[in-house]
Amino acid sequence: MTWHIVADSSCDLFDLPVSVPDADFASVPFTIRIGGTEYSDTPDISIEEMLTANENHKEAAHTACPSPQDWMEPFSADGPVLAFTISSNLSGSFNSACTAREMILEGTPEKQIAVIDTKATGPETVLIIRRACELIRQGTAFEQIVQALHETAEKTHIIFSLSSYHNLIKNGRVNRLVGLIAGHLGFWGIGIGDDNGEIAMRGKARGEKNMIRFLADEIRKIGLAGKEIVISHCQNESAALRLREALKGIFPQVSVDILATRGLDSFYAERHGLIVGF
Repeated sequence: MTWHIVADSSCDLFDLPVSVPDADFASVPFTIRIGGTEYSDTPDISIEEMLTANENHKEAAHTACPSPQDWMEPFSADGPVLAFTISSNLSGSFNSACTAREMILEGTPEKQIAVIDTKATGPETVLIIRRACELIRQGTAFEQIVQALHETAEKTHIIFSLSSYHNLIKNGRVNRLVGLIAGHLGFWGIGIGDDNGEIAMRGKARGEKNMIRFLADEIRKIGLAGKEIVISHCQNESAALRLREALKGIFPQVSVDILATRGLDSFYAERHGLIVGF
């Protein structure tokens, strides 16, 4: 029997984060629309081109979640399916996946399909998928895996830092002048994902060194859900490495992995942004 792990492209993964002999992986892409150009969040997307287009475009850009039809193909494969979506409070991806699930079950009611609202994005989703891989390798039953994954989604956390305010300005969330001054002065905006899967700003830090200190201190105060931390970065591996060093100083027994953001998370984190799942 082959398990099928499916996630929308907010997961920042192209393959499973750990090897599982009896499981495969598929992702369904978001679409990013900037002016008259659409970018599909597939492996061949040009992150640099998309970021530059967004920075040069004066109007707000838009993203579109996968349709139910996009989810149906991976859901139709023989074997149990575990699907993971970005927070349902940030996107309609979860609802699309649930619609696809219901459509599949109408024809094959015995099919095992679970859709997990991660209440997060990127690196936190990676942690939840890792948990799924661990449970599959242990031979855990489908229903128990689903329950455990919902529990994991409740326990894990996400925090992020932004050095660019283009999207916030264009979407009216930050005054244009305030945003431009903050960016010019090197202020990073620090935010967290709350218990409802929504975004809340936590504070600001001037300069990369202070930003890293702020993130590390916030993670220490909130506390870890397990023994793993994942950092996603948008074209800023050097800062991710420095943050990993700071976190290893606080949590020496914890593994800290680094990923590059895919298209959707690059769009929202913007150039040089960091997202941390813990």
